Amino acid sequence: MSIMLAIISTVFIIMFILRPPSSARALCSIVVRKGRCHAASSDIIWQQAAMSKTKQQGGLIMMSMSTSSSSSSSSSNTSRKKKASNKTKKTSLQRIDKVLADRGLGTRSQTFELAKAKRITMASHPDAPHEERIRIAGPKVKVPSGCALFLDGNLLPAAAPLLLIYHKPKFVLSVMEDDKKYKDQERKHLGQVLDARYKRCGMHPVGRLDYDTTGLILFSLDGKLTQRLLHPRRGVEKEYVATVQGVVDEEKLRELLKNGVETSDGTFGAQLMGVTPSDGPISNPDGEDNILWDEESSIEDRAVLDYTGEHSDVRLIVTEGKYRMVRRILANCGYPVVELRRERHGSVTLGDLSVGEFRQPTEQELEWAEELMK
Repeated sequence: MSIMLAIISTVFIIMFILRPPSSARALCSIVVRKGRCHAASSDIIWQQAAMSKTKQQGGLIMMSMSTSSSSSSSSSNTSRKKKASNKTKKTSLQRIDKVLADRGLGTRSQTFELAKAKRITMASHPDAPHEERIRIAGPKVKVPSGCALFLDGNLLPAAAPLLLIYHKPKFVLSVMEDDKKYKDQERKHLGQVLDARYKRCGMHPVGRLDYDTTGLILFSLDGKLTQRLLHPRRGVEKEYVATVQGVVDEEKLRELLKNGVETSDGTFGAQLMGVTPSDGPISNPDGEDNILWDEESSIEDRAVLDYTGEHSDVRLIVTEGKYRMVRRILANCGYPVVELRRERHGSVTLGDLSVGEFRQPTEQELEWAEELMK
């Protein structure tokens, strides 16, 4: 009996190695009656061998799938990186008619016609000789927004910066055009001080400073940047120096501002940076008649002109920009504001910029602005 089983097992193994599994199964159908050994035993042996082979094949398949998946994932990542790289490259290029319009050369339709007439050439730098300049073939051609451009061989103005910094004087409205009903008053406004080519390319003030407030006001070329600079959720800091009536109790004021001060527009807080004695407000060379009181001006606002006592300078930081908010919270703390100056907006500082003057942003300020837009 045992000898017979050994012979059958040996023959089966040889057949399984040398021939397809179907031959082995056929052999297993033999019934050894003499020893009453049925094919069931052989079937068990075949199943075990088949299972072993299947496991080996399965392992190879899984390895293949894993390799394929890894390769696919790697390929997908590479593809995504290429797309991102291409997207970055694309965003640095703009249609020539838009670039010309942004530089104040005219409307989009006018600059379209200029480019269509092939009157525009470009170069990597303004001093490039004629042989290094490339003629633009049409209005749909995309060029780097910061490249040097020439019209009929003449150098065009450089691209407008993303930001401009201005030191606003007193009694200048923070609008680009005054209301028609006040036209006879000939009030000064920002539209009168911004260069015409910057106005043509869409530069606009970021928020407002009160009519009688001085200091830093930003001009932006991008609406998205403007929104990021002004939205309270972004928490962009604005730093002010307020000249107030009286001698300030610094610790008491710090606590009041930290807890929030109630006004008619809501409760607002601020961070007190410091208090120093002051010589009082700087007198206005044009006289008091330049002050425009509106219906919302408080009694405290109107009474500051009659005050002859001591003054203090209060430096504080806020992240919101409600109408006359700094003046209101300080007045509600018992310190009416007689003069207010903004010295910082985010990472941009007023520094030693003279009143009524503009300056270009530094590289660090531009990087900060571009980071805000991401």
